[in-house]
Amino acid sequence: MEEGKRILATPLLDDNSLGDCSFFCENHLVAIELWKPKSNYHIPLFHTSHGRFTVPTTLHECSVGLPTFCNLDGSNLVNITQVDKIVTGDYGGGQVVFKNQDIKESINSANLSRWKQIYADAMNADREIRYIFGSEIKVVGKATVSGFFKVGNMLSVDMWEPKKNYYVPRFHSGDRSYTIGLTAQACREAFPYLYPAYKDTLINLDLVCEIESNAFGGLVRFEGSDFTCSMSHNKLKALKKLWK
Repeated sequence: MEEGKRILATPLLDDNSLGDCSFFCENHLVAIELWKPKSNYHIPLFHTSHGRFTVPTTLHECSVGLPTFCNLDGSNLVNITQVDKIVTGDYGGGQVVFKNQDIKESINSANLSRWKQIYADAMNADREIRYIFGSEIKVVGKATVSGFFKVGNMLSVDMWEPKKNYYVPRFHSGDRSYTIGLTAQACREAFPYLYPAYKDTLINLDLVCEIESNAFGGLVRFEGSDFTCSMSHNKLKALKKLWK
């Protein structure tokens, strides 16, 4: 099976702790549920044939998982591969200027003194070919239709608060900004080919290997995954027609 898009994600380990941010392959996706890791967060949980993943929700996860991004000064990460030049300041620091953009980010004196090594490390990292599952932010606090955006095209990452006490990464690319995909609606829009098994749960029909009927409806099993999905009689009947 071809891998499809590599989607930026954080693995969920067997003990439900988070691993280092990496990716999963779209064609390995078995199902998506909404997950509640803490009281005010509901975020996607991706079941794949190679483990479970969720969206990165902290700047630390992005820092670990994005080797070409670096904290130069302040509370955001800068994509070093998108930097065109450095402009030094009068007080020991300076600014980085992005390629083909009228946008600058500050760099403190400590990082300015080691700029050559920072730049070399970013350029020697693996070429960034992953995608962000997210939504473009058109109006402050509002996101548009969800989809996929190339990580390598992003200039910087910071944190924002789409609703009270709910902080998630925000990616900037020139005059556009994107938020991480967080909702069931975002999942439906970005993965329109997945089948709505029941509320807030989507499944991949291509990876269904067995449908078991029972008194309550049925149970769906998938290739290469321990994940199972219970379904009502009506949903199961519709699923069988599509699956055949």
